[in-house]
Amino acid sequence: MKLGWIAGLGLALSTPAYAGGGASFIDGVWVGKGTFQMGDKVHSCGDIKMKFVGSETSYQVHEAHMVCEELGKQTFTEVDKFTIDNDGTITFVEGTATNLKPNTKVGSVKGQSLVTLNPIDDVKIDDIKMRLDGDVLIYDQIASAPGQTPDYSLVAILTKEPPAKQATGGNK
Repeated sequence: MKLGWIAGLGLALSTPAYAGGGASFIDGVWVGKGTFQMGDKVHSCGDIKMKFVGSETSYQVHEAHMVCEELGKQTFTEVDKFTIDNDGTITFVEGTATNLKPNTKVGSVKGQSLVTLNPIDDVKIDDIKMRLDGDVLIYDQIASAPGQTPDYSLVAILTKEPPAKQATGGNK
């Protein structure tokens, strides 16, 4: 099963916002727990890990994994690259698991909140929101056709893994 983890992202948001620090706030390895829904089943995920590279002018999604009850461990190795304009507009550059064309405007970043929308096909979209509040990154992703039960959704509460642990590749 492929979740399309932030895999490519489409459709620009209608209101640009000043980027400020861009995606610097998501830079690092994030670990935590969450809930994953697929169809009519909801699973508790006791181990979620995501890696982002973020700066004022760009960000990259590097990898992720999650371990959820009844599903076991799922690993995602897609690498997706984006640029961030001065007004906060996010533009897709390239990715390994997407049909998006380069230079597609996909969302916006404002303060410590990043939002992207990705057309999956002619009807479905992948809606991703990330917001940093204090030391906690709230990750919210929904893939669905508007008004339909999502194909899948993930809500995760994450904290940044300490740099020493990141360098050794250890888990929280």
